[in-house]
Amino acid sequence: MTTQRASQLLSENLTAIYGYAFGKLYDKDDVDDLAGEIVCRVLSAAERLEKEEAFWGFVWRIAENTFCDYIKKKKQSPIPAEELPTAEVSPSAEDAYLSAVEETDALYRLRRELALLSKTNREVCVAYYMEGKSCSEIAVEKKISVEMVKYHLFKTRKLLKEGIGMTRQLGEKSYNPGVFRVNFWGSHNEYWELFQRKLPGSIVLAAYYTAMTAQELSLETGVPMAYLEDELEILLKAKVLKKEGERYRTNLVILTDAYEKEFISKTSHIYKPLAEKLFFEAKALLPLVRKLDFQGKEYDDNRLLFAILNIAFTQGWQKAKEDSPVGEMPPLPSGNGVGWVFGHDNDYANSHFIGVTMKTYNKAWNAWYSAENYKILEKNQRYDHYCFPEKSEALCDAILGKESTGEEWILSYLAGENIVFREGRKLTPNFPVFQKEVFEELVALLEPIVRQTADCMIQVSEKAAVSLAEHAPPALREQCDPIAKIHHRLYVAAFLMEALIEEELLALPAEKTPLCIWGVRETY
Repeated sequence: MTTQRASQLLSENLTAIYGYAFGKLYDKDDVDDLAGEIVCRVLSAAERLEKEEAFWGFVWRIAENTFCDYIKKKKQSPIPAEELPTAEVSPSAEDAYLSAVEETDALYRLRRELALLSKTNREVCVAYYMEGKSCSEIAVEKKISVEMVKYHLFKTRKLLKEGIGMTRQLGEKSYNPGVFRVNFWGSHNEYWELFQRKLPGSIVLAAYYTAMTAQELSLETGVPMAYLEDELEILLKAKVLKKEGERYRTNLVILTDAYEKEFISKTSHIYKPLAEKLFFEAKALLPLVRKLDFQGKEYDDNRLLFAILNIAFTQGWQKAKEDSPVGEMPPLPSGNGVGWVFGHDNDYANSHFIGVTMKTYNKAWNAWYSAENYKILEKNQRYDHYCFPEKSEALCDAILGKESTGEEWILSYLAGENIVFREGRKLTPNFPVFQKEVFEELVALLEPIVRQTADCMIQVSEKAAVSLAEHAPPALREQCDPIAKIHHRLYVAAFLMEALIEEELLALPAEKTPLCIWGVRETY
């Protein structure tokens, strides 16, 4: 017999269980305790019963055994001190103080255990004991039987009795919530706002390596169940958490500080020699690049090399994706987009980018641009993603050479960052702009650099996938390969750019300059 079927039969006939208990005992609290204990024992043993016809004989046999155990336990219990005859003695000041401390401690423990009760048990308990509602009223409100209300009250009393006697410790996240930052690669990021508060991040960090019950998470975070339950439902709906029975487990990979530092130390030797090689190959191509017809070919060697090397690195990322695909991006829970979501247990301390925008088209699909905000270029270029669609339209208007219809503050922002030059509503790009055919010619010239960059990205991401799988929980290892490809291939471009600047092959200008932004016109 299943536990569910046994629960149904008991619920329909709970009056009989209480009748049995009343026949044996007289005190109402004792009756409630005995009836509840009988129900608990029957449910825990129900799966051992093979035939439903034998159910009630099975129940009454358990009831008799439970009653005998209950009487033995009562006889063994010492007589409460308050029932012993004592002389009337006024309590001392010390006794009065200790008594008050004990009462305060008992009240704290009771409130603590109430905060840890699950939703139904908590609501039934509050309605009955604090709001003074009858079992019948609670049954109507909760849409359950009166017998089930009584069962929840018994179960709650039992949990409270057990819990009050326990020593419980709040977890580290209750006073040190940790730092969680989300990372997303795809379209329509739905996770940014979700993690603007500390609690969701603390839950994700707490349940990463070990699946935890709601009660364990409540203790770990120091948040009562009444508030925690809603948060858990939101995270489940977003598929950030996964439920395994009664336990919750984090359902996204976290690139921990320890993992990133370890991996960087293992691969740091790769970038300097490759960066130097690619730099001199790009420099040798400058005469051919300047023969192409595009806006920006008149830039000095330093600025033009920034531009064409960044183009080669991003094209290398695309080439690596073609040769070793990331895989199909999963749909987001809302169905409004697709993408991979992962996280960091620090405030982007190991980040080498401040946002990446690759091949973003305008609404008319006749122009696109790319902007890589390498962290090392922060003082020169920081293309903010706030109001992203509106800024993209304005930037593509500049690429197409037409007056912008964008809002005044957007045009002022682009001009203030020196990304464009402005005359009224006419914006002129302060970065290379290519006709589609000319851009394809440039990419063909850069093909050897693109190829070497792609090979390095594939090599690094393969090592990263293995290393990340060793650090991640077993349940998340299938996510490690695509995340390693997304995250670490892009970081190869950053490490190469940093090596070029650190070795003084490229020099950062003193003023704001969009060194790694370029645009393409699809048509005239």
